[in-house]
Amino acid sequence: MKKTDLSRRNFLKGGALAFAGAVAAPLLGGCGNGRSHESDEEGNIIHQDPQPDFMKPPKPIADSQLTSTETADVIIVGAGMSGLCAAISAAEEGAKVIVLEKTNTVNFRGYDYAAVNSRVQQQVGNHIDPVDVTREIMRFGAYKPNQKVVMQWVKHSGHVNDWLLDMALAKGCKVQHIWTYDEMVAEGATLPTRPSMTFVLEPTQEAIEKAPKGMIGGKPVIAMAYTLLSTAKDKGVDLRFKLPAVQLVREDDNKGRVTAVIAKDKEGKYHKFVGEKGIILCAGDYGHDKEMLHYYIPSSDTVKINLYPSKANTGDGHKMGMWVGAAIDEGPHAPMYFDFGMVNAPGLADSVMRQPWLSLNNYGERFANEDVPYPFIANGVRQEPDFSKWNIWDSKWPQEAPAMHQTACKSLKSVYHDPKRLQKLIDDGVVKSADTLEELARQMNLPYEKVKAEIDRYNELARKGFDDDFYKRKECLTTIEKPPFYAAHITIALLVTLGGLKINENMQVLDKDKHVIPGLYAAGNNSGSFYANDYCMTIMGNSHGRAYTFGYLAGKHIMKN
Repeated sequence: MKKTDLSRRNFLKGGALAFAGAVAAPLLGGCGNGRSHESDEEGNIIHQDPQPDFMKPPKPIADSQLTSTETADVIIVGAGMSGLCAAISAAEEGAKVIVLEKTNTVNFRGYDYAAVNSRVQQQVGNHIDPVDVTREIMRFGAYKPNQKVVMQWVKHSGHVNDWLLDMALAKGCKVQHIWTYDEMVAEGATLPTRPSMTFVLEPTQEAIEKAPKGMIGGKPVIAMAYTLLSTAKDKGVDLRFKLPAVQLVREDDNKGRVTAVIAKDKEGKYHKFVGEKGIILCAGDYGHDKEMLHYYIPSSDTVKINLYPSKANTGDGHKMGMWVGAAIDEGPHAPMYFDFGMVNAPGLADSVMRQPWLSLNNYGERFANEDVPYPFIANGVRQEPDFSKWNIWDSKWPQEAPAMHQTACKSLKSVYHDPKRLQKLIDDGVVKSADTLEELARQMNLPYEKVKAEIDRYNELARKGFDDDFYKRKECLTTIEKPPFYAAHITIALLVTLGGLKINENMQVLDKDKHVIPGLYAAGNNSGSFYANDYCMTIMGNSHGRAYTFGYLAGKHIMKN
């Protein structure tokens, strides 16, 4: 690939065009922060919604209501990747750590761990320029993120990734795969930087047998979850499951130090956990709180598929932080949208049908360049009728898909480019297939004349080798002429939300005047100051990379502060 290439995961050169839709998002949200209002004929606001319920602090839980009080050096809310990394990191410094988890297990998904110049990246020649990575993340967020915070990930993710891998190897897990530069280019790797993803793990049999149910991502996720959970236990971390945190305790009428967390058990009894060194919020995002979604990400009103496996991510950490004076990222917040929500099979993702094929809206019209980063595709699709699109391709796909340099690397080809897999999708009714375009259009319930005209035009551009209509990269211009023909009806899916409590470079939570709230830290999707507008898909796996890096750093800093 050349640096001038434009791909779904490669950021557009010349940020003005790339951000045109993203920067305009606040204008689409009414007041710019998700609030709705009514106006008179002259445009004057005559009514604005009151403060949403989730912002209103509940009545403080009195000591007389407490069933028990316990003390530790560090109290962590949430047993996900950031929470367990924070727990292990603090325990390595001699801390007594208690982790409060809302559900009955740890919560993980995915296995794309991004880092900058980790050991395994260096071993396979993936030397990453930290300057390019920093600029890319900041540019994707239109420089709304706190660059000091972003640079903490850039500076520390490599050695924290080494720390993770050493733990996994110590637990008997094996490295199944290390992403090489060539493979990551085939995956749509970040340009102008080198690939950011690191390794894929193979779990032990013990890890498989003890794996929590419902984990998304298969064996690599099981391996990481087992590694962190078992290591935390080895370090003496006290994990309390089915014990959701409900309030923070801050001294001096919310002007002093955060000293404790109050949790509520299944019987409705309250328990106080005092953190002598501090509290770390790692409670995840708010993807299953409809009020918060509507307020901070108004565009989510058009998205009907939520892919996060657990429904426990209801913004508990965000709310508790705001109730004691914490600031939160300016809205609208960045969502992590993907274009793999299947209209007739919600939750299913398959990369064959997600290649940058010809896309038509529900009127049968081509409407955008299909070869831009996933968040941009999602933004475009949300502007179309019924917030969905049809991807159309033909039987030449086994040769054409790898040439597009998307999800076609040799490590995934056997999974995502398997004809048997495609046939199953056809048998299940997820993918439409026909020997004629007329029959395909009928199955899509689109006007044949319109579909044929668009395909004829697209074939003309593909043969010419230049997309006059939308400037799509020529490698992704493929004719649709050899039967059988295929079509998939795709909508947008939300994975997680990426707005959080504002933090400084030490993971300390800040108030609205950018003053540190003593004793309070945040990491993972509970923390902010890193994303804006959209998820920076051009640096693959950076959400997980931020989670483990900031959890680790929070655990270290809380013990040294």
